[in-house]
Amino acid sequence: MLVLPYILFIIFTRQGGCESARKDARGPIFRNEPPSRIEFSNSSGTELRCNADGIPTPRITWQTRDGTAVKDVPGLRHMRSDGTLVFPPFSKPDYRQDVHDTVYQCLASNNVGTILSREVHVRGGEWEIYLLE
Repeated sequence: MLVLPYILFIIFTRQGGCESARKDARGPIFRNEPPSRIEFSNSSGTELRCNADGIPTPRITWQTRDGTAVKDVPGLRHMRSDGTLVFPPFSKPDYRQDVHDTVYQCLASNNVGTILSREVHVRGGEWEIYLLE
């Protein structure tokens, strides 16, 4: 008599199944897409907001026009936990073209999909006001 070995597979799952198998899963949809252009003074700084809905909740990140992921630049640019890209006030010698005069895009992604916002042309610098008499 020939005895063949057999293999028993046991699969463990979390109660309710995994996130990607959720029947109500939805790809991201922008709730608040950033504007196409923003200009700001070095004395005021600015914030770029981007929000999206989806199931599971989308993660917000930023990239430059060439697709490079945006990283924090201490004192010049940082991303808050809510996905807002913050440009704090800066002094004239701290101006950087690659930070203050460039194009950004917001990405919202979850395990269902990824969406990309319109391009945002950011221009920050020292603005002078001239009074004409």
